Amino acid sequence: MNSPISPDRNAVSTAFERSLLVRLPFVLAGGMLVAALAPALARLMAWAGIGPDPTASITTADIIGISILGLTFSSVAVLAIGAVIVLIMKGPAYFADSYPLQDADLPDPPAPARRTGPRRH
Repeated sequence: MNSPISPDRNAVSTAFERSLLVRLPFVLAGGMLVAALAPALARLMAWAGIGPDPTASITTADIIGISILGLTFSSVAVLAIGAVIVLIMKGPAYFADSYPLQDADLPDPPAPARRTGPRRH
């Protein structure tokens, strides 16, 4: 995206961070569904009478589901915080000194240094 005043200065794009923030709720919902699969499957197998010990299978599946849920929440939180920080650091697309200089080809010579008052030693 170019500045309308100075076309040679480019603004930094925030498209990746914004698209990541838009996708994170879907990632969170998908992770929650995946986390619910193991306990649901263990309970279905216990109801159908498949497997050696239904209580141990359900307990193990619950631990796995909680672990996946924790991993999903922490990953989404880290990505969201990182994307927000990058968005804040990039800031809006404002430009300083975007006006063309009058004497850009032949600048004025530097002015001699002037003293502002008596020197005290």
